[in-house]
Amino acid sequence: MLLLLAAIVWLPLAVIELAGAAHDLHIDVDRFDHGAVLVGFAVVLIFELLTTELLAAASEKMVGNDLHGTHLPTLGEFFRNVPWVGLLVGALVYELGVAIGLLLFVVPGVLMFVCGVVSGPVIVAEGCSPIRAPWRSRELVRDSFWMVLLVASLGIVLTEVIAGAVAAALDALPHDWALITGEYFVHVVTTPVLGMGTAVLYYALLDREPARTRDEPAGAGSS
Repeated sequence: MLLLLAAIVWLPLAVIELAGAAHDLHIDVDRFDHGAVLVGFAVVLIFELLTTELLAAASEKMVGNDLHGTHLPTLGEFFRNVPWVGLLVGALVYELGVAIGLLLFVVPGVLMFVCGVVSGPVIVAEGCSPIRAPWRSRELVRDSFWMVLLVASLGIVLTEVIAGAVAAALDALPHDWALITGEYFVHVVTTPVLGMGTAVLYYALLDREPARTRDEPAGAGSS
């Protein structure tokens, strides 16, 4: 079900990129429009973030409902109840924090990558604000840092292995077509797996959290 959803939501971007490749669209350096390029980059970035967060939210709902023994929400309930703006802002905060951290001698970026890894599920399941979410994620990860680092690293390795396998399988296609088709298949396969893995990791960390801490409101302790 999640793979089918991923195949559907990633399809528009792949179709647009393939259409550009089919019509041999290239950037004319003599008439380079920086504004148009930046707008296009922003649109693709937001689309990819929204698509990734949609699949992550669906994963959290599936795992959470299975653990709680409740029925999955209808499609309408899902879209109404998930804090989409908070998820998008939270993803931007997390990605920006990791990027800045990597620029600051790598180690801060790795720490941010690991400590904020369950920010998305925190926003969906606990109603946490996107600014508070990385700190709440850190609270959950704090006592299981090395285990989370291992799991997160395995996710990166899995993505690279799948990307390499897809690239080898599509080697016979023209370069542009192979690149776009390969990215599509990698997105379709990896985003559900990583989303489901993150949701499972979140509930595992929540289960390890001391009961007295778990009973506090999501925003408790912030100042």
